Amino acid sequence: MKNRNRYLGTMIAGSLAALMPLAAGAATITGWNTSNVDVGESPDDFETGASVIYDQPLESDGAVPAGAESSGQIVFTPPESDAPGIKVINESYLDTGAGPSSIMLDGCIMASSTATCTSGFQSGKRIKQQVTGLEPVDLVFDVSDATDDAASVYQVFGRLINVTGQALSGFSIDLGFGVGDDFVSAVAGDGLSFSTLFTAQPNSSRLSSTTQFPFGLFGDAATNPNFLLDGFFDDERTGFNLEQELTTLSSTDYYGAYQALFGEWLSQEDVPQAVFWDFDNNDETDALLVAWLNDDGKWEVRRNPGETCADVDGSLTCTQGITLDPDTLGYSEYNAFSDVVSALVAGAAACTNLPGDECLVGETYFFEDGIEDLANLNLNYAISLAADVVFDSFTIRTSVTPAVIPLPAGAPLLAGGIGLLALLRRRAAKAKAA
Repeated sequence: MKNRNRYLGTMIAGSLAALMPLAAGAATITGWNTSNVDVGESPDDFETGASVIYDQPLESDGAVPAGAESSGQIVFTPPESDAPGIKVINESYLDTGAGPSSIMLDGCIMASSTATCTSGFQSGKRIKQQVTGLEPVDLVFDVSDATDDAASVYQVFGRLINVTGQALSGFSIDLGFGVGDDFVSAVAGDGLSFSTLFTAQPNSSRLSSTTQFPFGLFGDAATNPNFLLDGFFDDERTGFNLEQELTTLSSTDYYGAYQALFGEWLSQEDVPQAVFWDFDNNDETDALLVAWLNDDGKWEVRRNPGETCADVDGSLTCTQGITLDPDTLGYSEYNAFSDVVSALVAGAAACTNLPGDECLVGETYFFEDGIEDLANLNLNYAISLAADVVFDSFTIRTSVTPAVIPLPAGAPLLAGGIGLLALLRRRAAKAKAA
């Protein structure tokens, strides 16, 4: 167990910010401390940049220290977001969840986009944190005084993206101080905790912390004002259930259909392929997922081109796409990408002059790509800072758990047989040598 007093002394001398007494008053989160981050530059529009997070502070000249390791990075794609990838906004606004009483929030931690804490749907608020390895990833945030004597609560717009190259069975988030081997978990009395007053999305949850895989894949449009189409795979939400303690959030089991359909949390390169329809020929809007390559090796069509319309706040609102009902319409299966496009759009033979995974029909494209959102887990929670704290930075640590892949039936017997064969070979070699 780490010595807490040793840690305090180390931090006073360290480059990440000293733990020094502050005057009484609500703590204010002032920004992302990038002392342990190799901050990437903003790339051209629609290209992706990254700020790589290390388990040690960088050198004074920005060089990565010898032996420093990284298991995560924050990615950003202009024009939606840009470098460094995370920002803090101090903005008072009302928690709009479904809790017993609303609370006034003091700000948020979000992606470094043009959005604010209260910006609307799909405005680029979620931090895109890629998990690239299995060691903890530490995000440090600076804190200063405020003028009033009250606690403060900050909403976090989070997303974890599995790019570890293997399936994950869960994760945990811990609040504390320091990075890497110097990390120390916060305890009662530090004035740092996960908020129990905040009500996380979805609005019906009544929980202070939640996770969900994205709505476009799983969700009931009737319960969400931002969608007219039900989820591609299921009309019920899915994600991890959470156990919330004072300074730790940890996943438990799955809720919803994700595990039954795909097993453990997929890494991005292992997600199934799909057919997307870029109905408006606009790179800044999401293309519509219409079919996927299922476990039988067939392209299964679950949506058709067309319009779905509904009365939203007294006006007729429409969106592209029609979600099929498997009970009444069933799902059609095809052997090839081109067969899917031909079945969905009359005259799709016009695509024959393009590559096999793209098809131009009129002014719009059908294309093949992986369902990346199956690797993306949205996180919704808030952090509470007491009115009187004695630190000027804190850490949000993310850890993940790799899935245990069971051995196939007979594997222990096979391993035993291989071991016995090796033993016999060694004995034979000794006998020959003698």
